Amino acid sequence: MLKFSFFFSSTLTVCRSPSEPRRSSDSYRFLQSFTLSRTHTFDFPRPFMDYSVLWGIIGPGISGAVFGAGWWFWVDAVVCSFVKVPFVHYLPGIFASFAALMFNCVKKDDMDYSPYEEGQWRLKLWLFLAYVVSFVSLAASAGLLAQDALTDKGPSSWTGTAGVVQCVLVLVSGLMFWTSEGGE
Repeated sequence: MLKFSFFFSSTLTVCRSPSEPRRSSDSYRFLQSFTLSRTHTFDFPRPFMDYSVLWGIIGPGISGAVFGAGWWFWVDAVVCSFVKVPFVHYLPGIFASFAALMFNCVKKDDMDYSPYEEGQWRLKLWLFLAYVVSFVSLAASAGLLAQDALTDKGPSSWTGTAGVVQCVLVLVSGLMFWTSEGGE
């Protein structure tokens, strides 16, 4: 009984069962006739839609899942904490969510990316403030992580780690939602 298998060397090899006698001339001839060419190219079908259209369809769902995962990390850390988590630890996540909302209020189509024109300065200022709030919230969560890791009185270092993960995921989800916004 003959078995055929393809390997990465792009040749067709013949494997005989152990009970059959091996004839080197038969397998050599067989291998000569079925050697595959290394220059064969595969033609992949073209996608039925553009990737930007696909990202516009699935992007908001994925960004919502990432946003939910960020808040889930934080809720898990608060629920599993043995001590009461102070309200100050909640603020970086709240401000990160607010920053994501701030830069999602600006449409990409309304932005003028020319450095020499002075129109749209309010939008650019709004985006600048949104990014300042997002970076401050990320820095605050990293500072609270360092405080939790260095002191024994407050919450555990998992609470600080979850705060950093929460801020990163919330801000990434806001950027994902902003990029998935459809341009018409």
